[in-house]
Amino acid sequence: MLAGLAALAGIAGQASAQQLAPSPTLDAIRARGHLECGVHLGIPGFSFANDKGEWLGLDVDYCRALAAAVLGDASKVRFTPTSVQQRWPVLQSGQVDVLARATTITFSRNATLGVNFQGINFYEGQSFIVRTASSARRPADLENASICVASGSTDDRTAADYFRERNIKVSIVGFQKNDDAIAAYDAGRCDSYTAGLAILSGQRTKLKNPAEHTIMTETISNDPQGPVTRWGDERWQAIVRWVMNGVVAAENLGITSRNVDDLRANSRNAEIRRLLGADGGFGAMLGLSNDWLFNAIKQVGNYGESYERTLGKASPLGLERGQNQLWTRGGLLFSPPFQ
Repeated sequence: MLAGLAALAGIAGQASAQQLAPSPTLDAIRARGHLECGVHLGIPGFSFANDKGEWLGLDVDYCRALAAAVLGDASKVRFTPTSVQQRWPVLQSGQVDVLARATTITFSRNATLGVNFQGINFYEGQSFIVRTASSARRPADLENASICVASGSTDDRTAADYFRERNIKVSIVGFQKNDDAIAAYDAGRCDSYTAGLAILSGQRTKLKNPAEHTIMTETISNDPQGPVTRWGDERWQAIVRWVMNGVVAAENLGITSRNVDDLRANSRNAEIRRLLGADGGFGAMLGLSNDWLFNAIKQVGNYGESYERTLGKASPLGLERGQNQLWTRGGLLFSPPFQ
């Protein structure tokens, strides 16, 4: 009996030691004074630089929330735009601390690239854009069509698999960048361009005459996306994961950038108080200040606030939430409990 208790105590001691293990990534961020975030080269709604050089988008907002949680200031982040081919070496080499750019979670990437996906913050589905004057209205109508795509992306492989499995003859034309692919389509070099539905909505805004092009509503894949880290440094992985969970949980709990001060001071909801640092010391468990998520929500907002201004009705894209709605409202997004 005593031996069993001693063994349990030893296990608890090991767990405490692991909990207190330092994070080289977190130490490096604090030493340099800013977060290094890898983003897309430029897709409206996710990550793109406006005419003033300001980065905007859902992925950009996540990076700013992470910077606010870690450094207390959402502005302390630098963005490194990466292509489909560049994103993995940039992350693996340590040039960026986290990758937040429309990247689909797949088995082979997790198993072979030395990276970990820290959860899902966007559910995407691949489809096609075509000229409205064409007769194509669904993917199966693209027989003998040429299709522009970013080489090396999941869009590239999924399209090839889809048409091969159905014995539909198409010509897939690869480009290094999404922007090159959409530009080639706009110039008439391809009959269609394929990417995720939300990405297609953003890319369509770059066309010479957007109204002359139609995005198919039928999808050929389910592409969950989320922030990516390197293998190792479990504390940093936990921070990246729980900041993402935190902004989703905040929306579910009714916490916004406007009421966060009042709720931290006056809420009697136990989970709200833990999430905002009023109780529980959850930030300290990660090596952060206990107002880590308070700062993220106060300065950037909850997931819903971010979605609406970058992709939703308050943005030029006007996308419905769909699967990216909270699970309590018919969508797929949820956070594990803050307990």
